[in-house]
Amino acid sequence: MRTGSGAHPPVEGARGRRTSRVPHGLRFVRHRSAILIALALLTVPPGSAPARVLSDGDLASVARIKPLFVDVLNDVSQSAQRADLSGADSDCLRSTLRALLQISEELKGYESLITIEGELVDFGDDATLKSVLRFAVENALKILDIERRRLGELSDQCARYPLSAAKTRQALQFIDSTQAILRAVQPRL
Repeated sequence: MRTGSGAHPPVEGARGRRTSRVPHGLRFVRHRSAILIALALLTVPPGSAPARVLSDGDLASVARIKPLFVDVLNDVSQSAQRADLSGADSDCLRSTLRALLQISEELKGYESLITIEGELVDFGDDATLKSVLRFAVENALKILDIERRRLGELSDQCARYPLSAAKTRQALQFIDSTQAILRAVQPRL
């Protein structure tokens, strides 16, 4: 265990194991960055710059990710505010909403990457742009796999509450759709 100002004391984990929150947090930051880079680099609207690495169809597909996310976020948020929810149903909805809000908050911090992508297009080096996109998409897919497993576990926990189970499935469908879009783009990188 490290000592000094950078040390993070272990915490009691599942089944009495000692664990630290820091490695997961650092890993999450790295993975979050990969997802956001992929989304930011891929979400240039068609016609805003010549599509050298991705086709206009690819760009249009990727542009669908944000509206899908907004729809899911709004739907879960409205459902979580219902007054007729049981405590457990409400907890499940809030957990799903927290997961979605965390993604939203992380995306906000990387909006400036869209302008960086524009500069890369003007840079004239398709190989470099392709390499950056490939790295971002591969890592984004890894993270989406992890997040899908976590939401799958939440879905299992909330299965007996019809409303929260449906909203968790909706969040899972968003992840599945995003993965499908990124996997369709991946071979061209």
